[in-house]
Amino acid sequence: MEKQETNYVLGSKEVQQTILVLNLSIAQIDLSITEGDNSVNTLIDSFTFMSHHIEQIQQAGNKLAEMSESSNDVDQHKSVLLSEAGELSLKMQQAIIAFQFYDKLSQRLEHVSHGLTGLADIVSHEMKVKSEAEWEAFKSSVRKGTTMREEEELFELIFDQHVPTEEAIEIMKERMRQRMHEVDEAEEEIEFF
Repeated sequence: MEKQETNYVLGSKEVQQTILVLNLSIAQIDLSITEGDNSVNTLIDSFTFMSHHIEQIQQAGNKLAEMSESSNDVDQHKSVLLSEAGELSLKMQQAIIAFQFYDKLSQRLEHVSHGLTGLADIVSHEMKVKSEAEWEAFKSSVRKGTTMREEEELFELIFDQHVPTEEAIEIMKERMRQRMHEVDEAEEEIEFF
């Protein structure tokens, strides 16, 4: 039984579309890695900070027990305990936010997988690879899969504006840094009682 060979070559438009999808995927992976690194560093810092404050709370609790006869000392250590617990609570909130970045990382990598799977499907079939409708449907499917703001912006930069991949990555990294700075400033304005 002879195996049929498919003899077809991608045209320049199909190659260009393939490269755009690959560039989008590469950029998504790079940005995901950047977010992952930032999240890991935040988690390490947060848990180290919390560990130190837990030790402070434990020491204050031990001193409270020793000073039970002096009311002034008890009030002072009670204040320390409340302050340390407040600091610990703030760091715990930061750790939770960092964990949410892992969820975004997972979603983004899932979208990359979807895009690469769709690309492989089109490129592997002679009829699909030559069909403008197939490419438009695939591009639309990839765009619909951009559920996060950064993904949509990246899609626009690479597909709509044809910004080179490296430049698109740098643009997005700067936008993400600005947004993180804005979040940090907003958190500083919140008063805790």
